[in-house]
Amino acid sequence: MQQTLEDFYKVVRAAGVNISPSDSIETSRMVPLVGFRNRSILRSAFQVSLAKSLPEQDIVGECFDQFFRFKAFDTIEQLGHEQKNSPSANADEAIPVPGDEYKGDQPLAKMLLDRDATALSTEMKKAAREVGLTDIWFFTQKSLYTQQIMQKMGLRDLQNEIATAAGKGDCPEGQGLAEALRQGKDYLAEQVRDFVEQQLSMYGKNAARNLREEHLQSAKLSNIEQRDFHIMHHLVLKMAKRLSTQYSKKKKRENRGQLDFRKTLRHNAAYGGVLFETFWKTKQIDKPRLLVMCDVSGSVQAYARFLLLFLYSLNDVMERIDSYVFTGNLVDVNDIFEDYPVEQAIDVIMERHGMGGSDYGTTLLDLEDRCMDDIDNKTTVLILGDARNNFLAPRSEVMQLLHNRAKRVIWLNPEPENFWKTGDSVMYKYRPYCHLASTCNTLEHLERMLDDLLKAATGTV
Repeated sequence: MQQTLEDFYKVVRAAGVNISPSDSIETSRMVPLVGFRNRSILRSAFQVSLAKSLPEQDIVGECFDQFFRFKAFDTIEQLGHEQKNSPSANADEAIPVPGDEYKGDQPLAKMLLDRDATALSTEMKKAAREVGLTDIWFFTQKSLYTQQIMQKMGLRDLQNEIATAAGKGDCPEGQGLAEALRQGKDYLAEQVRDFVEQQLSMYGKNAARNLREEHLQSAKLSNIEQRDFHIMHHLVLKMAKRLSTQYSKKKKRENRGQLDFRKTLRHNAAYGGVLFETFWKTKQIDKPRLLVMCDVSGSVQAYARFLLLFLYSLNDVMERIDSYVFTGNLVDVNDIFEDYPVEQAIDVIMERHGMGGSDYGTTLLDLEDRCMDDIDNKTTVLILGDARNNFLAPRSEVMQLLHNRAKRVIWLNPEPENFWKTGDSVMYKYRPYCHLASTCNTLEHLERMLDDLLKAATGTV
């Protein structure tokens, strides 16, 4: 039964509901208490135990209805019926139908001729588990899994039995048995194929989307098409939420850990030294203070939209973050992120402030003039850009000052490192004043760099 439950959890996960190991353990403990007699109660119990919202309850309910509905071989009584009652069939040509006495020892043939739906269903499920049918993702796999399941059930022996019966010359009994077994084999193939399609509809529900997401995570941001923007939004938001939850929330220890002696003694002085109340030291991790600057010039146009998407998502889930964009002058875009939905906000930023040639020197002078006084050893500065400066003054002395004041300076550059000293790139001049400088041109790069950034910002090791 536990394997059946694990398969059901896999179906629910495939439908988009996140089930943690603790969720599955608690649910597995719950099932024997609820029992299996009342289908409606069991369905509701799964919904309450696995779902974390009303929409997820509907999804779990639909998965339950689909997973625990099994109709294979329910029409087996009709097998051979048409041949048996065919007007054209006379006494000499009558074809024995499944159910006639079978004297052979081939198990699958016997199950088909006996019309044993229960045994056939059991064997099919067993074979499906042995071939790993729960791993089916794509419709192109249907034929493969159908053949594998039938082979596991004994297809080869059944075909040999058909050949043996058909090889008995003009013997009516042999020919009739061979025809009955052929009908049974065709019927079996139809039932197994339907079963595989049902499993695909459950386990492969979001397979195409998952595969697309895996591709987008490792693809260069410059190669991603506009039609995938909504998927990227989902991936970036999920990434930002996960990292924000991991590093930003307050972590406290209460009523455990290390005793706070001073606070305990101070609060119990009125009781003559008797410790009626105890106080424990708490550990609190403050939310990171970030200043983010994103280049939106023409040279990084292909990356800019996704970097802005990253900034937008970060603003959604984190506090104490100042977002700026630049080509030359530094522009605060926090208000735009607050006033517009994501795609519109990015369009507004690109229309108002994007394109054109970049001037990193002027940007750094703006940073020094407007923000440097507020940057201290609690501030992490993140710069997103290619450092292509159009042969203008780089003002690297401002980067040196920034390095001395900030807790950390991190530069994410979409270009490979071997490009950092070519053409008008001044990245090699800025790099000595960065605590971390790295190539970042995929979502996977971005997640790794952000993870490192937040570790530094929160003091997490």
